Amino acid sequence: MIIKFDNISQVAIVVRDLDKTVKYFWKELGVGPWKIWYMNPKTVNDMTLHGKPSKHSFRIAEAMVDDVSMELIEHLEGETIYKEFLEKHGEGIHHLKYIAKDPEAILEKFKKEGIGILQSGRVGKCSYYYLDTQSKLGFILEVCIGQPDRPPDRIYPSE
Repeated sequence: MIIKFDNISQVAIVVRDLDKTVKYFWKELGVGPWKIWYMNPKTVNDMTLHGKPSKHSFRIAEAMVDDVSMELIEHLEGETIYKEFLEKHGEGIHHLKYIAKDPEAILEKFKKEGIGILQSGRVGKCSYYYLDTQSKLGFILEVCIGQPDRPPDRIYPSE
């Protein structure tokens, strides 16, 4: 089965200091405004890491650059693939997210190829899955099913 990726919807970067990075992108590069969310076991359901239940927290900031979402991720507590990435590579591009007409088919295809899920969770009506595609594709692939329905915790710069 061939899966057609319609477009890249997001480029995600893991950072050590979300506030500092958001300010830099806004003031020096004109990227923003940024929607910021705090993610933890109270706001994210069904958290997993390497196939096991997990409790962790992180913050994300999202801004649009044309029709692509730029996401910044700051690891806060617990074990996450973001922490693993920082320890191994330092700050940098972590994953790409694609929009596909049938995200469930992507999960099934990669499962059949022996590619597992690194980390997952559910925010409202949105389930997200980070696939262990680094060795096959050269990057981690994020697949989302549904749309999150949670407003941001804050916006930078404040409106």
